[in-house]
This record gives sequence, C-alpha cells and structure tokens, in this order.
Amino acid sequence: MIISGHIEALPSHTESADTERLHHLLKIYMQRLGFLTSFRENLNHDKKIDDISLGDESALRRLKKAAARSDRVLLFYAKWTKATMFQHVICHPNDEGVYLPFPFDEPFYIELDNKKVWIGSSPRLLEELKWLQQTIENNQPSEVIEYWKNLRIVAEKSIHHTSPLLFKKVTETNT
Repeated sequence: MIISGHIEALPSHTESADTERLHHLLKIYMQRLGFLTSFRENLNHDKKIDDISLGDESALRRLKKAAARSDRVLLFYAKWTKATMFQHVICHPNDEGVYLPFPFDEPFYIELDNKKVWIGSSPRLLEELKWLQQTIENNQPSEVIEYWKNLRIVAEKSIHHTSPLLFKKVTETNT
C-alpha cells in the first residue's frame, strides 16, 4: 500500500453523523489547546490544496524505527510508553488520521464508532522531521529518505495553507 498526504479541508460536518461528531469533538480539543478561534476562523474548511504520494508502508516503518534509534529507544517501547521526543513521527500512525496546522506537543485520538481518528500537529511533525535530518540523510536507504522528504513537504504545505493534512492508504495499481 502507498500512503498519500492530502492537504485539504476535513470532510464536511454535514456528510454524516460521524463527521459531525468529529467536528464537534475537534472544537472541544482545540478549545482546550487554545486554538478554537484559529480552528473556526483560519483553518481551510473548503479547499483541496494538494495530494502527494509519500511512499509505501515499509518506508514509513523504517522511518519510525530510525526515529526510535535516534532517540535511543526501541520502537515498540516508544509507542507503548510515549517515552520519545518523536511523538508525532512514532505515536501517530501516519498512514491514516489528520494533522492540523496548530502547534501542540502530543498527538491524540478521537474515538468514533470504536475507531480511533488520530490528530497531530503539522508544526510539531515538521520540527521532529528536522531533528531527524542527519540520521535520515546519513544512514537510511533512498526510499526512506524520499518518504521523509515528502512528509516534510506535506507538513510545510499544511502549515503554509493553514489546512488539515489527511493521510490515506492507496492500493498500488499496475497500469
């Protein structure tokens, strides 16, 4: 499976009860984090900006392992305890979920119909990816470097356009 990043508005809250609930819960979380006004007034709520193919799932796994090694912890331990400086790279699944262009330290999730919708911070993700630059560029295969670069691009675009970043898995097709 290929993972793609979509810089676009969240699904409309009028589409279904789940998306309406997601919008409601996001407003609550944004209020707690101090971003409710920005969420309501500045966030892209209607435009599709860009879609970028990030790479395949194995490159994402290797990126997460590289981040854990850089932090001198095992990947499963970092995920389980959240004892890592790379919270957004490691703890957020990064193959589904949403990033918002507001700076907060830890990713969180909202449960909708027994499914977790992960929410992360694009500025914090970008910061963590910058911290990984030397590790990635010096010690990783080209597909991991490419994934890391593409992830930086979508995080930067999310911030620049004050737009959500949505991750989606896309089935590879041979044409």
